[in-house]
Amino acid sequence: MSYNVLWIDDEYKTRGISFITLAEQDDINIDAVESHDEGMLKLKEKDGFYDAVILDAKVKLNKESETTNLKGLRASRDFLIEYNKDNVLPYFIYTGQPDYQKNSDFEDSYGRFYIKGIDNEKLLEDIKKKADKSPKTQVRLNFSEVFVPFENGIIDKKHEHLLLDILINYQNKNYLKKNVNVQRDLLEAIFKALNNPIPFITNDFFEERLKGKPNLENCVKFIEGKRRINRLEYSNDKTIEKTIQSAFRILKESTSELSHLSDDAVVKYPFLSNTFLLLQILIWLPEFAKEHYEHYF
Repeated sequence: MSYNVLWIDDEYKTRGISFITLAEQDDINIDAVESHDEGMLKLKEKDGFYDAVILDAKVKLNKESETTNLKGLRASRDFLIEYNKDNVLPYFIYTGQPDYQKNSDFEDSYGRFYIKGIDNEKLLEDIKKKADKSPKTQVRLNFSEVFVPFENGIIDKKHEHLLLDILINYQNKNYLKKNVNVQRDLLEAIFKALNNPIPFITNDFFEERLKGKPNLENCVKFIEGKRRINRLEYSNDKTIEKTIQSAFRILKESTSELSHLSDDAVVKYPFLSNTFLLLQILIWLPEFAKEHYEHYF
């Protein structure tokens, strides 16, 4: 299992390459940026993607800053404290400043820190230990098979957070209607995967006016083997078993039917049913891709 870590350090390009390489050898993928603002933007854009954050002690507040100081660290720490009211994202301070090593005031204010070049292995070890306790890691371990489509590049990795969200809500018994919206988003991501990179569902089923969002009804009809859709004839030479066809149909109908409810409505059984159907499709998808598109394996 691999881990995704955000590193905020203005010197990562010049002094951090060896650390990034060491992390990769330990199955930790580091996404590095130079300033606090860039880091927080990454967190917002890839919400739910990272397993931990590494903060430099003296870092730029934003990309245009000409100096490094504690303002960037303080801003990142405060953001993460607020962020963790609804999430679990551990952060670690990693510094090359020797004056902090004997500075108790710094540790009292910001907590334990790791020294560059000295504590590298210990930092990576602690990142994995912390990450392994998070709900995201637990669902990855408990449902490892359904993450294969993301690991193999069949479904874009940027959509993996949808599956994590669904499974965490399943484990937490959080059955609100707003979480059905996430299930619908994952269904759309699966149809996008069947369109690109797998050239299976034609572009005609994706609405340009909706910026590439799939027309779910047309996509389901194509999965079901319908030959005539919107007055156009299509040829589907891929065999899809009836249970998978039914899973797509039920998911489409269920998520559409529930869309008119308020976000705080409880929809326990539709949520559970949709979750298991999505897992069924995600387990089926790699075998389907392997059979028809071997270059993805």
